[in-house]
Amino acid sequence: MIAGQANSIRILVVGLLCLASGIGIYFAFGRSDSLPPSLSIDATEQDLPESILVPGGLYVIGNDTGPRDSRPSRQIKLSPFAIDRTEVTNAMFAAFVEATGYRTDAERRGESLCFDNKSLSFVTQKDAHWRQPGGPGSSILGKEDYPVVHVSWYDANAYASWAGKSLPTEFQWEAAARGKSLGNSYPWNSEANVEPHERANLWQGEFPIHDQARDGYHGLAAVGSFPASTHGIYDLAGNVAEWTSSHYAADSYDGIAKENPTGPSRGEMRVVRGGSWLSSDQTGTSEAHVWYRGKLTPDTSNNFTGFRCVSPP
Repeated sequence: MIAGQANSIRILVVGLLCLASGIGIYFAFGRSDSLPPSLSIDATEQDLPESILVPGGLYVIGNDTGPRDSRPSRQIKLSPFAIDRTEVTNAMFAAFVEATGYRTDAERRGESLCFDNKSLSFVTQKDAHWRQPGGPGSSILGKEDYPVVHVSWYDANAYASWAGKSLPTEFQWEAAARGKSLGNSYPWNSEANVEPHERANLWQGEFPIHDQARDGYHGLAAVGSFPASTHGIYDLAGNVAEWTSSHYAADSYDGIAKENPTGPSRGEMRVVRGGSWLSSDQTGTSEAHVWYRGKLTPDTSNNFTGFRCVSPP
């Protein structure tokens, strides 16, 4: 009887030790909230987009017949770099948010800018953000491979830092879009004899009165819905405009460095490139032209601007 009690006590002690050990392991490794959000998570473990190598060398930027801020055209030298094949998608951004607990500027503000296809006007939409791009009642469910929108420059830069990458300078972006071509206005060969809507998600018709949607879309498209550029990169024209790391100045091209330029060291706005699904060439100049320089304040978020990243080769 005494021996049986001793065995029972030993079994109870072993059981309590195992339980304590299990609780310790849970609190050390099993709780998703055991560590505060951080941007230093090892990006090698994440499902990051495939990148394309852009070789180093001489590239031409700008357009001598374009808007003042795209002149003069310049020859620059760039070191090789890798650029994401696609824009960052909702699924990619969701992985970042899940890993870090990050909240975007639009979520913190409780509103974001939308171009509304019904009223054909720009509206500040309450509770519009990346998870519900059209405001309350909208969702990204089933649109995981669409480019993430309602992300400010700060949001895009936070993602890039988490991924171990960076936003491209506007000069890297243009080099990736135009390659070694001197005459192409779009990221495809001008000799291809194709209409822009056959190669990109753009606005056809008079903006904002009527979008003919000959490209098949009234709004965003999934990344890679159109043919890739000569270098195998998707959606460098249209779909969403893309944040760059560069500060904007109207006279940037007057005095930039000849080798690996980054642009001005300060400024109230950041350069965006590539145009979006709202871009039209009805005036002869399109925001989707490879040399066109858009600009937004870095806290701006809307339903037509996203981003992609670059990294060392």
